[in-house]
Amino acid sequence: MNEKEKLEEARYFYAEMVKHQEDRKVFKHNLSAFLSAARSVMQYALKEVETKKNVGKKWYNDWMKSSYVLKFFRDKRNFNIHTAPIDPRKHVKIHTIVVVSVSESVHIKVTDKNGKVKEEREIKEKPKPHEGPKSSVKSESRYEFDDWKEPEDLITLCKVYIQELENVVQDGISKKFITG
Repeated sequence: MNEKEKLEEARYFYAEMVKHQEDRKVFKHNLSAFLSAARSVMQYALKEVETKKNVGKKWYNDWMKSSYVLKFFRDKRNFNIHTAPIDPRKHVKIHTIVVVSVSESVHIKVTDKNGKVKEEREIKEKPKPHEGPKSSVKSESRYEFDDWKEPEDLITLCKVYIQELENVVQDGISKKFITG
């Protein structure tokens, strides 16, 4: 009955995580809220299916057994609530662009066969003016769970989790195990 509302709440906190990746504290607060809201989708589903005799509970258990992502995030939420706040690893990539002016110069030295300098001159070219900033710095943040061994970063993995929750809710509604 409340699954769709909690799914919407999880999507909201996911969007906030995406928006605030540069601020670690804000990111972690939104991650904590995301974990709770997203897990509530499955908790509400479980509460509903318990009224459907054995078939509803079997449907729920089958989803939990078959989805590594559902189990992984269940454990993350439980750790976050009962043990310690989740503290994902943060990687920061810094891109720096520096514009340098270069001038060319040529030093010509003409010598005879004995090594005596007959002529020497230097040709210098003035530096060419450049437009735009002399330098710029851009950074990108990427969060990861230490115990997730696949290539997905935390943001990507949360998106996969939301999709999996959407699949559970749609399947549960279509089979009349949950009301959504």
